Amino acid sequence: MKLFTLLILLVVSFPVRSQEPARANEKELKRQRQRTQAISMVEQTAAEAPLWDDKKPAVEALTVAADLLWDQLPGQAEKWLTKAWSLIDQVSDSPQIDGLKEFFRRSQKADLQTAVLRVAQAHDAKLAERFIAQLTQKEPEEKKNRGAFDDRSARSEQFLRLAQQTVDTNPGLAFSLAQRSLADGLSFTLQNVLTSLRKKNIDLSNRLFDMALARFSSSIPDPSEAEVLAGYLFLPGITFSSNADGRVIMSMNPVQKSEPAVALSEPQRAREFLVVAYRAFFTQPISLETPDERQRAQKIWVFGNRNVGRYNTLAPEFAVPAKTYLTQLQSQLFPNGRADPFSASRQGGNNDSTTKPQSEKDIYEARITELEDQADKEADPAAKKLAYINAALATDTADYQRAKRIAEKIADESLRADVISFVLYRAALAFVGTKEMEKALELASQISDASRRTVVKIAIAQTLLGSKPDDKAEADLKVDQQRAFDLLTEVERDLRKEDPSNNAAKILLGRTALLAKLDKDQGLIALEQAVQIINKLERFDLNDGSAPKLGISVSTRSESLANTPRIGFNFQSAIALLITTDFENLADLTGRLKTKEVRGVGRLEVARLYLQKNK
Repeated sequence: MKLFTLLILLVVSFPVRSQEPARANEKELKRQRQRTQAISMVEQTAAEAPLWDDKKPAVEALTVAADLLWDQLPGQAEKWLTKAWSLIDQVSDSPQIDGLKEFFRRSQKADLQTAVLRVAQAHDAKLAERFIAQLTQKEPEEKKNRGAFDDRSARSEQFLRLAQQTVDTNPGLAFSLAQRSLADGLSFTLQNVLTSLRKKNIDLSNRLFDMALARFSSSIPDPSEAEVLAGYLFLPGITFSSNADGRVIMSMNPVQKSEPAVALSEPQRAREFLVVAYRAFFTQPISLETPDERQRAQKIWVFGNRNVGRYNTLAPEFAVPAKTYLTQLQSQLFPNGRADPFSASRQGGNNDSTTKPQSEKDIYEARITELEDQADKEADPAAKKLAYINAALATDTADYQRAKRIAEKIADESLRADVISFVLYRAALAFVGTKEMEKALELASQISDASRRTVVKIAIAQTLLGSKPDDKAEADLKVDQQRAFDLLTEVERDLRKEDPSNNAAKILLGRTALLAKLDKDQGLIALEQAVQIINKLERFDLNDGSAPKLGISVSTRSESLANTPRIGFNFQSAIALLITTDFENLADLTGRLKTKEVRGVGRLEVARLYLQKNK
């Protein structure tokens, strides 16, 4: 009987065991088939890209293709990358953001050069050197009409960008690249590289600083070069400059601003810098006859006034003459007194020490009241509108009722509605940031602009889906997931009546990224809806992950005042969770994109994600 039972078990178990290798083999064949398809998609895109009308995505596509397949097809990949480099000349060199050209004039061309050089440096350093040599031959020695925080030459810009990209993985290479940038002077990005390098290797950062200081002292330096070294020593992540009007402007790297000041551990190097700067700037007569000479003098005055106190501690023998020089320079620059908020002439004549110090709230109230009063008194209609907008934007985010009241004074009905919608949008996003969801939802219902309203709902949904299993009970997690699903359904409904636009397409891609967390099938349907909108647009950048541009129409700075969701509003984010389960469907869907550039970029992105996840 036992023998009979054993025979039955063997008979029953044999088919099950034989099925397991078959299933594994079938799965492996499917994976190989998909991988072959993905590689074919890369090759097809790289072959088509040089023929595209828009050369920016063409360069990007060839660069990505070369990076992806360099190990399998090194010869072909080098040709693709070389073609990408040559096509960069056909891309516009104008600043990417016209409203910020006073600060940065970085162009699309420069960003593309960085991308190509990064891939070349990773796979073939000699090829990267060849590209840099060509760049040096084409560009003038120094950039003209630089923004306040631009690097000094195209060559130094690329050396420093490559150094910044390699500093974490190869500090020695980063040091070498940054050292080569010094041939063209001290550039703005050098400060970031010095700070990043110090976290990896203090000796290398000290050597690079010493070389930079030697370069600084061997020439007639620009004050902006002193700001680079001063920022590194005393205020990591922060660099100052001044514009053509003499107004002080600042750039900040939030990642580095919390780093300790280098001068605390390197007082001798800080002293050497102050002495060199004194000799370069505070011992030379200055002419103010031309605009360029006056601007240089203003920059020296800005630098000197911010650093003069440091002479007392680190180089006291130079403190008094430095103060005397700066006092004389100020009288030359501002013979009638300074007309900025820090001027003594603006402080009033009451020096009564018994006056009660103002609290931060008092200062805030006085500032907003003054801005609103100035707007009330403005006679020019156009200037009056802008003054009310500036006053409304100057309010704290939580003070949205006051901002709304100020905006209601704008005479132009359309602009008035736009500003009110924005201040409510900004406030609602702030409430999402503090997880006050009910307040955010209440404000969202009052926002007249559908795009802004939907972004708030996406932000709420993202927060609801961000809870970890350990943070909440399973029942509460399910409630949050259902609420998020309902909000994302409302997003699609809100946009249904809106005209096709880049913002609408971005919002739908962001919606897809969140829906895919809840239901892959629903995510795929959402992606199809986004593709339908994209096909109605003349052009669309699938790789642009920035938030929809929903600032006030006449205020470029308003764009940066809202705490937008940190999901990617691009194609990559939309397909990231779908790539392993729906590769074929995604490949088919990209074939439906109408514009050839968009179709090629979409095809390449699907292939890239698949190959990266299935190495």
